[in-house]
Amino acid sequence: MSMPSIKQLKATKLVDSNGYDLVCAKDVVIKAKQWIWPGHLLRGAQELLTGIPGLGKSQTQIHFIACVSAGLAWPDGAKALPVANVIMLTAEDVLDDEVVPRLLAANAGLDRVHILKSIKRDGQNRQFLLGDDLDILEKAVTDIGEVGLITIDPITAFMGGKLDSHKTTEVRSQLGPLKDFAERNNIAISTITHPAKSAGQKAIDHFIGSQAFIAAGRIGHVCAEELKEDEDGSMIPTGRVLFANAKSNAHVRMPTLAYRIAETVVGQDPATHDSIAAPRVVWEGVVDITADQAVGAASRGGGNDKRRKPRGEQQKVQAFLQSIMDRAQPELDGSRTVPAKHAIEEATKRGITAEQIKTARKNMGISSKQTANGWVWREEF
Repeated sequence: MSMPSIKQLKATKLVDSNGYDLVCAKDVVIKAKQWIWPGHLLRGAQELLTGIPGLGKSQTQIHFIACVSAGLAWPDGAKALPVANVIMLTAEDVLDDEVVPRLLAANAGLDRVHILKSIKRDGQNRQFLLGDDLDILEKAVTDIGEVGLITIDPITAFMGGKLDSHKTTEVRSQLGPLKDFAERNNIAISTITHPAKSAGQKAIDHFIGSQAFIAAGRIGHVCAEELKEDEDGSMIPTGRVLFANAKSNAHVRMPTLAYRIAETVVGQDPATHDSIAAPRVVWEGVVDITADQAVGAASRGGGNDKRRKPRGEQQKVQAFLQSIMDRAQPELDGSRTVPAKHAIEEATKRGITAEQIKTARKNMGISSKQTANGWVWREEF
């Protein structure tokens, strides 16, 4: 048997014998990046999307899903790609009256959108956790086939209640394997988060907790309320939201885009025959402003204060709801959770209607989530 050449020995990975794994750069076959949305969503990489509650982050992510699942053109005019399958992980929204109506409003290809409701371990159904269940998600990717995008909304909901989002080592322990998963399966991953309480006027600081969050993502976007200067010099909302590229390790920074949230009728309830409406994103083109400028303007104008004073009866409803949330014990990440049944009962005693409380929750960014003990309302910070 002939002996291997020196060149062959140099290209060999000697992990077992020498305890390390070397690859000669000359032996690596280079390849082009595979963009789902050029400059914004990349196969094999994680994207993070942040912004205060109420700006339409979830609807924006659903627009991503629609473009991938139905082969739609992208908001900046980038051409549509061949359709691909999508896996959604959503912890806060109800499927039949929120998630699927929003998908319909965005013209998504529903037959290509798969929502991971729970996983099964040891004969028990429970919520998917990034730190424990990537193997099951990988099996789902294989079973579905042709998966181009996975969305996670919000990422902290799938990281376990005991994780401290401000500790870099704990965050890296979960996002590192997610990065490897994305690369291994050649899938773009879009994750939603929210700003830290102490976020300043730099866009890069508006990703929750440890800097490990945005460090793990190769691309970062921030949603900020668009403001304009009034004749008396005060900053007032325009009704639009700015979608800005806060970080890009894989591409040049992309231009900022503006959008509005509109509502459209998507169907009729088969039982009540009531019309079913859902929000959707309406894109309005490029705006000449950077991510830092957008975030700075929103901060100075109060756009990052989700508790801006409402008017009329809603002021009383929000004050009541805030008092309920403030009585809850804060979790490690600063969020508070209360049983929805308890809150509704107290609201009813005060003559507050279900529609009023729903509007207040939406305006305050308080999400709804089903647990083993029933529905809960969650306020994040």
